[in-house]
Amino acid sequence: MDLRILSAAYDRSAAGYDERFRKLQREKFRAAAPWLLPDPGAFCLDAGGGTGLLVEWAREEAPSIAQARWLVADVSLGMLRHAEGRGARIAADIRALPFAEAAFTVVCAFTSVLMEAPLALDELARCVAHRGRLAVSFLREQSPRSLRVRGLRVEAGPVPAGQDELFVLRKE
Repeated sequence: MDLRILSAAYDRSAAGYDERFRKLQREKFRAAAPWLLPDPGAFCLDAGGGTGLLVEWAREEAPSIAQARWLVADVSLGMLRHAEGRGARIAADIRALPFAEAAFTVVCAFTSVLMEAPLALDELARCVAHRGRLAVSFLREQSPRSLRVRGLRVEAGPVPAGQDELFVLRKE
């Protein structure tokens, strides 16, 4: 799918996104929570994070996760406008992130690796710091049975996570 078409579709749905998807997204966040325990002040990335529902959830239900410094990255400017107050925001393509190598302790991509999955997964892995984690989920019908990402080992997965299956990978 063309990135401009995808971005425009999410821009159009941004206003009602939280109401429609908050409950579904929170199931994924709860499933991932045991692996998302960064040190206070750690830099963490929610790639394809849309309106910042992960940050909102962490503030309400998981203060140990919320104490990190979260950056929400998404291709949709409309979604990012609705993420105001839910961490720092940046417009970015998940396949070509504008961050230094090993920049984040935790990188999350919940149902965000839709296009060119191997390229996106390699790019997400590039951004994970030594001993850091990548939490990535896929819709169950699109979920791989196993997941291999260069430089990371699978720590958990597939783990049921609402409508998704979650994998947690660690950089050694």
